[in-house]
Amino acid sequence: MNKKGYAGIEMIIVLALFTVGYFVVANIISYNFDVNYEEDLYDLTISSIEKQAALYGENNTEIFAENNDVYMTIEQLAAANAIISTSEGVVADPRDDSKTLNDIRVKITNNDDEITAEVLV
Repeated sequence: MNKKGYAGIEMIIVLALFTVGYFVVANIISYNFDVNYEEDLYDLTISSIEKQAALYGENNTEIFAENNDVYMTIEQLAAANAIISTSEGVVADPRDDSKTLNDIRVKITNNDDEITAEVLV
């Protein structure tokens, strides 16, 4: 008998094999691109707090009257409207919505009129 082409069942088997292969390869590749968005957002939040605290120090140089290093909590900076927070003064932890960053301390330093800030985690 002279066959031209594939039978229907052969096509279904080939298609099933390609489909299974595709999903296996896609699953393996997707793990290589696993991104932790919460941790990235946390890092951005900390960086933003440091920049905003440095600006607060530049605009309120009287806080350096006694010492070149000033320690404030994020809650104190939020109360002074120096950083972005909710109307209640809460800065949420992007990694866990049930926690806040309010108790974390920030070190604001004045070195020869160059003001920097560092979040002390």
